[in-house]
Formats: sequence, structure tokens, C-alpha cells
Amino acid sequence: MGLGPSTKMTTLHHFNCPITKQLRGDKQLDFCGIIVNGVSEGYDDKVFTAQRTADIASCMKVDGAIVAIDGWGNHLIDFVNVIEQLGIRGIPSVGMSYIGQQGRLVCTNQFVETIIDFNKNASGYESCIIGDNNLNEYDAMKAVALLKRKLEKMGKLRKDIEIEEKRVGRLIRKNYPIQDIQFGRKTEISRGVLTIRKDIAENFIHYESPIKEMDIRIIKPNEHHQFIHSNLDFMPIACKKSGNLGDGETRLLTGVTAMLTGIEEVSGFQPSNIGSSEGYMDHCIRYNQAGTPEENHIILHIDFLFRNGEGRTTTGIRAAHQMADRVLEEIRMGMNNIEDKPYATDVFYDVIRPNASRVLLVKIVSGLGNMYETAVFPNQPCGYIGARNLIDMRNIPVVITPNQCLDGGIHSLI
Repeated sequence: MGLGPSTKMTTLHHFNCPITKQLRGDKQLDFCGIIVNGVSEGYDDKVFTAQRTADIASCMKVDGAIVAIDGWGNHLIDFVNVIEQLGIRGIPSVGMSYIGQQGRLVCTNQFVETIIDFNKNASGYESCIIGDNNLNEYDAMKAVALLKRKLEKMGKLRKDIEIEEKRVGRLIRKNYPIQDIQFGRKTEISRGVLTIRKDIAENFIHYESPIKEMDIRIIKPNEHHQFIHSNLDFMPIACKKSGNLGDGETRLLTGVTAMLTGIEEVSGFQPSNIGSSEGYMDHCIRYNQAGTPEENHIILHIDFLFRNGEGRTTTGIRAAHQMADRVLEEIRMGMNNIEDKPYATDVFYDVIRPNASRVLLVKIVSGLGNMYETAVFPNQPCGYIGARNLIDMRNIPVVITPNQCLDGGIHSLI
């Protein structure tokens, strides 16, 4: 799960991004976008990407920023550098990071003055429980309040004026509840039941040579006391009915979450970075977090057996995500043909508030490859096929809209 299981922002976490939701809902702020900045390997690259991130923020003429990271240790150099480069350009920021005892800053500067620590463990040390130290809605509320306080002290918070609003983008999300999942003759969705073709794993296994076997299981809410291998990701199952990521219509299956896990043959290595997350589900997953399933969700479990050594390679991890996305794509094709009426419809707007304080969110995400990697702009919401890996772009900062974030524009690998 990235650098550590308990802090990692899964694909599901980005889809549910608490900071994005808080910023877009604050009418005193003009939330003008999100910069996705990948963690770099070398120090020169860390400085370079931090400078480019701050240059973009300066060009966007923002008044303030929230900078969030889910890694720690040397990755905090990227975090501190971004905050410094923003500060040099006169842009105040609020940082959000796992700190506790284990993730203390390895460096600092005069601009690192406001950090929200989203450690949730009394010990101050990261656990191997997925989502145990997830950045949550309360953390996001504190960050927005602190940023507004900073802006107010600097005379940059517009008060006592009527804030104008202009809607520039619309995303419609139609929610289709799933009450049951079963295997059958073909993949389809009808009357709240998702049927998955029983031989689906056999059809896709030959696509990726690093993968020896793929097993697909259905785990009901009362079946969580069972052993699983180390987690590679959690993601929702969603598809585009029309438009591109961030606009048009997206269909989402509610009540179900896809879970990817894996293990190597022969060695038995559990793919991980610092601490693998294998174990009994009811012990190794903190449910009901932004990046984890709700406790009453049905889990579509896709488990991979990597060929020996491939669970430690970039090609192996990417292959697993590619294969999982092929499975989900068959489900998405069935979603396009759903005749049931949606249970609920959510509408998200990208809003411009021209006379409000301009702010942005900087997401510092995994960008090292293999054990710590992120991709952006997949073909389908939260998917992987078609996405661009940040490491392949040398982690040059990418700007996305709030709607693109909430429409699955960021895919987190292990």
C-alpha cells in the first residue's frame, strides 16, 4: 500500500478526497484546481518539481494553498520543498502529513509553520492496518479553517462582500446500488444484482506474463474474518456513460468495492514497501475511511499470484493493475446497459468565484515506481488502462480540476 499501509491514499481515497470536498464547498474560497506532484528519487528532481509546482501556483495567481502528502521519511523533503517554494513566492500554505513519532520532518524551513498531523495511533507509529491513519474529513476541515485564518491575517480573505459564482463544468454521477454479486454465464447487472462471468479470470490471465494466476472472489459483509494477501489498492467500480473525466455522466456502483491483493510464488513475498498488510480482513482493514470500503460493502476481491520476483518490479505491479482493470472493464460494459433507474443522482460543478480568495490543493503522491507509484487520466474513472504514470513523466506537476479528482482521475498503484 505505498510507503505504509495505514497512511496510503488509495484510488478510492482520491475518488472520495476529503480536502477537495471541503474546499469546493467553502463559499469564501475560489478553489481553482489541484496540482498532482509526484515524489522524486533524487534531490535535484525534488527541488525542480517543487519549483515547477510553485511556478504553476504563481501563474494561477492563488492566494493560498493546502499541501498534502501520504508518505513520510525522505518523501517529506518533497513536502517541505513545495511549502518553501510557495512561501518564497508569497503564497501561504497549510501542510497535511502523517507525523506522529515515526514520520517526523527530516528537514524544515521558515515557511513550514502550520502542519496538520493525521496520525491516529496513540503510539505515534504506523501500523499495517489499511486506512488506520487516513487523512479524513475532520483533518480537511481543520486545514481549510487554518488556511482561511492565515489568509485573513494577511488581508487576503474576502469578507463582508457578496461572493459571485459561475459554474463552468458539470459532472453527473448516477448511483446504482448493488445488493448482491454472483457468478454466472455472462457479466450483467439487473435489479441490483451484479453477475460476473464465472470464467472471466481464465480469459485475461494470458495478457500479462508477470502474473501466474488471478483469482476472483466475492466477499460478503459477514465474511470478513478470512485471510487475504497484501493489499495493492481499493477502488470503486465506475464508468463513463458520456463525456470525459470530470464532466458528462458517470455511473457508479454503490455497496461494492474492488480490492486488489497479491503474493509472489515460491518466495511468498507480500508486495509492500514498509510493512505489508496481509492478514484477516477484520483485523487488517480499518473500514469506513475515505480510502477503504464501508463495513457493509460487498468486496470484489481480485487476488494475484506473481511469478517469483515480479511482485517487486514495476512491470509486475503495473501488470496486476492492468489485468484488474480489464476485469472491471467488462463490468463497466454491463453498467452502460443498466435499465434500472439510479437510486440517487449527484451533480458536481466546477465553480469560479472571481471575487473570493483563490486557493489550490497540492497533492504530493507516490512517484517512485514499483512500490510507490501513481498514474493520472485513465480511460475510465479510477481505472488504470490509458493512464500516464507520473514516474514516466519524471514527476512533472500535473494540474487537474476538482471534478476530475472526484471522477477518478488519479489512480494509486501499490
